[in-house]
Amino acid sequence: MMQKAVIMMLRNIGFVTILIMAALILLSLPAFAASVISQSPLSTLGIGKSEVSMGDLTADAMRFAVNADAAFLAASELKESDKQIDRGKVDTQDIVRYVAYADDPLVLMKLSGRQIKQALERSVLIYPQKNLGFLQVSGIKFTFDPTKQQENRVVSVKIGDKPLSDSQFYSVAVTSSLANGALGYWKIWSKNDIKQVTQKPIPRAVDDFFSSRSTIDYSVLSRISVAN
Repeated sequence: MMQKAVIMMLRNIGFVTILIMAALILLSLPAFAASVISQSPLSTLGIGKSEVSMGDLTADAMRFAVNADAAFLAASELKESDKQIDRGKVDTQDIVRYVAYADDPLVLMKLSGRQIKQALERSVLIYPQKNLGFLQVSGIKFTFDPTKQQENRVVSVKIGDKPLSDSQFYSVAVTSSLANGALGYWKIWSKNDIKQVTQKPIPRAVDDFFSSRSTIDYSVLSRISVAN
């Protein structure tokens, strides 16, 4: 009788332990509760060689998260898919499914206008071929001419509503991997250009971005233009 009681007690302890472990795992997972109404579909299709709506959204969230002048998001950091998110209610988790490296924290860099232009040149280096280093941008509008020689294709750049100044410095939000020179960007900047490493990855930035507004609209893609 005593033996059966001990066995039952051990079984109960084991069950309680499992419940506690499950609860701890759930508590450790990030809680994303924000949602917005999107006035337009969101897509990553073509991200390796063109501006895409989900790239614009994600780059905006990154810039908003660290209050930067601009943001760069490499094509490799979102998963390309022919499945879009339809207009209507969009949750943070809907976007997170497309994020390739959900744990990569955001970094704030201080870059000169010259470095920013060099980064944009690298972004369009092999256009119209797909490029994992093709940059989605926020706070930036630029035009490039693919008929020109490589590294001389960017013909105009604006930060906000002002022309880019080569000698001026700007704050730029990127992911940690890009800040550390992934995809060849080590040729343009170094760790010395890093001003802040946050604890905030893209999913958290998107959640905060959604929490700050009720609607979004990415029906117009006008940040990256190809010269006629």
